[in-house]
Amino acid sequence: MTDLLTPTTMAGRTVTPLGLGTARLGAVWQRRGLRAGLATVHTALDLGVTLVDTADCYARGISERIVGRAVGARDDVVVMTKVGLLKTPLALRDAAAASGRRASFSGLRQGPESDRSYHPDYLRSAARACLRRQGREALDVLLLHEPGAGDLNPEVAAAMDGLVTDGLVRQWGASVRDVDAALAAIALPGLSWLQVPVNAGDTSVADALADHPRERDVAVIALGALGDGTLLPHATSVATPPHAIATLTEAAAAPSPVDGVLLGMSTPEHAVANISALQAGTPDGVADAITLAVKEPA
Repeated sequence: MTDLLTPTTMAGRTVTPLGLGTARLGAVWQRRGLRAGLATVHTALDLGVTLVDTADCYARGISERIVGRAVGARDDVVVMTKVGLLKTPLALRDAAAASGRRASFSGLRQGPESDRSYHPDYLRSAARACLRRQGREALDVLLLHEPGAGDLNPEVAAAMDGLVTDGLVRQWGASVRDVDAALAAIALPGLSWLQVPVNAGDTSVADALADHPRERDVAVIALGALGDGTLLPHATSVATPPHAIATLTEAAAAPSPVDGVLLGMSTPEHAVANISALQAGTPDGVADAITLAVKEPA
């Protein structure tokens, strides 16, 4: 039996520790239909998940539209929305207009590389665009998407605080990829949410946050529970995919600073299988075998 579906308080909001990742929803060019995406979010919500993660670049904005339509005006669901990666033509245009600097087009190509912008004017325009796509009065949580430590400065914090003051955003935070950025982010006054990479094979970022004075004031959410897919082949070599995913998800949520964990789900069937496996729990012997296979791969 999992605790990940038991609502708890994070940054003053009551949500489930398990969050729905929506990066794969709505990519119609990958045969991910809009109806299937909407059904996936509805299924996760019906099964008790009340924390949802999206970004302006996921499926070039389609993921946001799906999430907004599914969540609607529900006040028992918290949506985290990330901005800052310039992976769409609209983002490139708005970032250039805000900063006066032409951004790289690398983000429009297939692959991980992307230019970024955290210019105050761009963040405001990006937040407004997110509101339009989601059809919501205010964004629950706006996150800076993969900033480096050098991007996390008082000017950016002031810009995010301004969005809160103006009612566009209720809370803000950052989704980071390394220890330096995590430590720079959690030190910023006003930041309430922090997404960090944590998985059964690497807890280094969570470990770095464990003794930070603000750690209990900030909702820390684990992302990359499956190691961006790299851990799953090792885990499924000794157990079924549902048991493997459930065990890796629980492991990512286990370090003391972590309050919640994201798990991507791309179809209603995927959501049912993952959540059912978490609810049922994994036998201790099987969980131990999965953990060993991930930490000491053959």
